[in-house]
Amino acid sequence: MHGNGLFRAIGQFMAGLWALVMVFSVHGITLEEEEAFWEESEIEVNEGVLEFLSQPPEKPVHHHQNQITITRSSLQDGWVELSQCHYHLDPVPRLEIVYHPQRIRDIRIVSMSNIGHAEVVGHKLDLSDVNRSAEICLSAQSRALHNLGDGLYQLRNGPYMRRFLDGYYPMQLSLEVRYPAERLAFNGQSPLPAGEVEQQSMEGLFKWRGWFTGKLSTQLDFMLNPLTR
Repeated sequence: MHGNGLFRAIGQFMAGLWALVMVFSVHGITLEEEEAFWEESEIEVNEGVLEFLSQPPEKPVHHHQNQITITRSSLQDGWVELSQCHYHLDPVPRLEIVYHPQRIRDIRIVSMSNIGHAEVVGHKLDLSDVNRSAEICLSAQSRALHNLGDGLYQLRNGPYMRRFLDGYYPMQLSLEVRYPAERLAFNGQSPLPAGEVEQQSMEGLFKWRGWFTGKLSTQLDFMLNPLTR
């Protein structure tokens, strides 16, 4: 891998809604940075099998934070409010976040640091001069809530992954979902470890934070409260 002049790394998140693409030349970073980048990969690589980590990695890894709000109108059209942040991005000259054009709208950059330039181009987010410890936050609307009929709904997210070439590496996910508790009741989830889930049904709040390798897709199930049908 070290001998190539060009490396391409691809990760996908949000139920096919977007792909994270990093393209960089070995001439775009120092030799020390390149060695540090691949050092973690050689130790932590797996082939895509989902594995939850009981302990965080020794060094900070890409942290994907999703805050999703299900509104009353979401029950009609499936569109939810999305606030998304990426922390500890790998240092690369160029990074492109590509969203599914039919499942994303109103992308806006809220904040960023240690990134030379960032702009929204249609359903894509184009970043350049991404430095060590870079982070970026954005807001958007995502069509992620599915009406299953008979008063049942499912919020689908994923697959989350941090992928470089043919390997998958540790990633941190923080997921927070708010929903109208007067209209919806939480009805289960998979495949997150139940012991790490924070569920506040009365307040309409679901939280999970953890580390994993491989591909992670989540499903949160809801049902209409009987009194509101």
